[in-house]
Amino acid sequence: MKIVLTLFGVMFILMMFGGMLDAIHAFRGSNFTEPHIVVTAGDQTSTTITLASDILDGDNTNVSVTSSNQSDAPVPFAYDSADRQLTVNGLNPSDTRTLTITYPVSQLDGFTDEAAKLIPAYIILACICAVAGSCYFAFKRGED
Repeated sequence: MKIVLTLFGVMFILMMFGGMLDAIHAFRGSNFTEPHIVVTAGDQTSTTITLASDILDGDNTNVSVTSSNQSDAPVPFAYDSADRQLTVNGLNPSDTRTLTITYPVSQLDGFTDEAAKLIPAYIILACICAVAGSCYFAFKRGED
């Protein structure tokens, strides 16, 4: 019976894992917004912008770009963490617009941020250990 309760507990924790990841991300970083006036010339549909701060984990999936030009469909395409340069595609050629870029920046010191990055691994390891330990003690005692 203990192994069944352990399995239900682990499954409950794993069902909540997505929310935990969002909470850890919110704990590690806060959103930063900065505007940039961009002019594209000729048939240029992309631009490279130097950001004021580093993007959290150097990952541009959490970057959002909005444009004051209704003809644009801006997409954060690539990010170079060494130079803090973000390439934005989907701009209307030969136009001037203000791009508003929102991205997460780290709000923790180096050690705390590195420790917080490892929390998901600790949770998964704890779940594996709980199931393995429960199975071991259940079969050692001859219980179900």
